Amino acid sequence: MTNILTNDILYIENMEGEYHMENKKIKIYGVVLGIILFILLISGLTYAILSWRSSNITITGTSECLEVESVKGSNITGSDLLLLDSGVVNHNQITITTGMVVTNITAKLKSSCTLDGYLTINLKTTTLNSGFTSSGNSTGALKYVLASYDPSTYTTISTSALNGKTFDIVTTGSITGTGTLKIKETQLSKDTTLAYLVIFYIDGDKANNDIGSNSTNFKTSIEATVTQGELPTLATQITNLYNAATKTPVTNNSITYQYDTRNNLMKDNAGNIRYYGASPNNYIYFNCSDYSNQSSSTCETWRIIGVFNNKVKLIRGSQIGTYSWDNKNTSTGAETGYGKNDWTDARLMKLLNPGYESETTGGSLYYNSGSGNCYAGENNATKACDFTSTGIKNDKTRGLISEETYSLLGWDDYSVYSNQMYEYERSTGKVYSGRPTEWQGKIALPYPSDYGYAVDLSKCGQDLYNYDNNTCTSNNWMKTIIAPNDGWLLTPDSGYAYYAWYVDSSGCVSYGSNASYANGVAPVLYLNSELSIKAGTGTGSSSAPYQLSA
Repeated sequence: MTNILTNDILYIENMEGEYHMENKKIKIYGVVLGIILFILLISGLTYAILSWRSSNITITGTSECLEVESVKGSNITGSDLLLLDSGVVNHNQITITTGMVVTNITAKLKSSCTLDGYLTINLKTTTLNSGFTSSGNSTGALKYVLASYDPSTYTTISTSALNGKTFDIVTTGSITGTGTLKIKETQLSKDTTLAYLVIFYIDGDKANNDIGSNSTNFKTSIEATVTQGELPTLATQITNLYNAATKTPVTNNSITYQYDTRNNLMKDNAGNIRYYGASPNNYIYFNCSDYSNQSSSTCETWRIIGVFNNKVKLIRGSQIGTYSWDNKNTSTGAETGYGKNDWTDARLMKLLNPGYESETTGGSLYYNSGSGNCYAGENNATKACDFTSTGIKNDKTRGLISEETYSLLGWDDYSVYSNQMYEYERSTGKVYSGRPTEWQGKIALPYPSDYGYAVDLSKCGQDLYNYDNNTCTSNNWMKTIIAPNDGWLLTPDSGYAYYAWYVDSSGCVSYGSNASYANGVAPVLYLNSELSIKAGTGTGSSSAPYQLSA
């Protein structure tokens, strides 16, 4: 059988358009956007149904595993491409409106195909107005968004057909130079059709005069390539490292763990794979301003805690400041100035997560890279806080964070080992006086067991409360992150209304910190499960962190 590798290229070209600047508003006269679909067949492998769908594009035809043929689409005309980013993007969703260019991609493995395959989507820019480049005053104004949609609900794809509709953002960014930019790589399925909108628009918050009097002169193509095999996710790569390694048994609290001493990986009592020891190679670039050029100047360095239910859990490489877990004093219930250990309503939760922008103090400031006042200290005390350089930088990063259900079960005895604490946190623990037992959200704090299992148990055999000796702290990579000073953990104390677990500066793990105290905060989150590592980049070391294929 002859197999074929197929590249499907969609060219979106802005021809002979002219922008005029008036009070930061750009008018476009006589702009014609021509959409042309080309199919290029070369020797190789393919086995997928891959199609572009648009009201302007018709695709038919068949092959062994691929059904595609192209007909040139109609020209698209518009009178205004200028949009305010803040008006169309909110909470990692985008609302389609006049001024955008919208097309789409659907892909699925044909049921008769026996091979695996994955989809790569690139943007290839061959012509770009100098105003949009790194040397221009409108750098970052030319935006792209990849959003997911339901093809059974939206059968007609165009700006007019989708006007006013809101879709979840998969990834987003700016086109700032010519060349190829990978925006998505994901495994194909025989059961589910992958469906993405590809959206372009100009952000009026960033647009300036250097694109106002010239022809816009940009030509960007969308290249979709199907490749044989399984796309190895980051979770799969870490799991494969552990599974392939020779194991060394390590016993703690009568539990025998299997350690991969080469990669500093271990499997806990629940089957999760975790990094342990003094300095494992678990560094990763995250929260980047530019994922196409990941480095210490464009990204923060985070650390990989491990793999949980096929998702990778990260912790920021340093604290974002010292704030109260909660410090409400409302003279109702247990809110008496020391705060309340209910994470679902905690002030620190509202600082870290989206949806609390209406709060006058602290609400979603970290998530939105904002500044203002945050809660710190007893009786509703506040202090100035600024996350403009340390918060979540952009919608692309926000789209990489998985919304998860976190268990909020607590415990009230610090004489506990890591395996016991894990079970208390998730199944056998208690809560104080009707507190919620779980919370769904984006950004949380580490669990006591995360800190406990990060130590090399072959060198530190104590319970968590007695982790405060040099041997334990020097063999726990998480110590300098969570507790250079006292650092918060997620788990509440089940015996009191206002205590939460924390790690003190000596390394001791305890439950006895008032929620109102201003302790250190190291955010924790899960990555979306399909994310992988860029081929040939990074080893996970501190000098060469992993780079996400985002």
